[in-house]
Amino acid sequence: MALDQIDVDKEFPNEKHMGFFDHIDELRSRLVKIAYILLVTTVVAFFFVEDIFELIVLAPFSENFPGYVFFCKAGRFISNSDALCWHPPVLSMQSQQIQGQFVSAFKMSFVIGLIFGFPLIVRQIWLFVKPALSPKEIKRTQRSLIVVSLLFFTGVFFAYYLLVPVATNFLLTYTLSDKIQNIITISSVTGFVSFMSLSTGLVFEMPVLIYILASIGLVTSDYLKKYWRYAAVIIFIIAGIATPSPDVFSQLLLGFPLMLLYVIGIQIAKRVEKRKKLNLDDE
Repeated sequence: MALDQIDVDKEFPNEKHMGFFDHIDELRSRLVKIAYILLVTTVVAFFFVEDIFELIVLAPFSENFPGYVFFCKAGRFISNSDALCWHPPVLSMQSQQIQGQFVSAFKMSFVIGLIFGFPLIVRQIWLFVKPALSPKEIKRTQRSLIVVSLLFFTGVFFAYYLLVPVATNFLLTYTLSDKIQNIITISSVTGFVSFMSLSTGLVFEMPVLIYILASIGLVTSDYLKKYWRYAAVIIFIIAGIATPSPDVFSQLLLGFPLMLLYVIGIQIAKRVEKRKKLNLDDE
């Protein structure tokens, strides 16, 4: 065996020396397992879909929702006024298609299944790339799996408890004309809540993305600091996309945490650069 091959075996003991089609088979196997995970979590959620609809989807449209309580108390604390004590109007819904309620039930079940199955899906992705990692990288990556899930769930709950109440208050109280009555479809309600929650959960993975890009050398901490103004513009554009509500308040409410995550990403990039430098010094 060649010396360079021996070095590779020592550095990457988990590498199976698979060929291209072996990697394709491994990827197919992981994708099938991800599909099974989504199937099981979706079916389980479907059994409780009526409770999910009443307790989760419709909750942000009620006056006693924790998000409304938070903003009301925050407004009284900051300015001693009830300006942020919103009172969302009564939500009237309808289904315009024969299969409308069933399709909405399936969509809700799938979204809930995707959210709760997210850690297992991330683990399947990690198991796919694990053979190509060194022992040190495996140890660091295993710890970061918890961070990935934590950031995702933080984004989902942040959107659900804070962004959705702000957006619904603006959209349901905005009137183009007194002659128009808001009768919302079920698909609109479920899509609104699920899209905002999922999209925010994904964009909260920004520090992980920066870590990956810094590890492969595509970005540096100095680069991120130098172009932070451009990054701020992009972040607030993303915030505008992730919040279907056109009001500025909800976009700022998402944009500022993302800017904080960007700053954290700069510190993460610095740590990656420091680690790379130490590894070079050891060699």
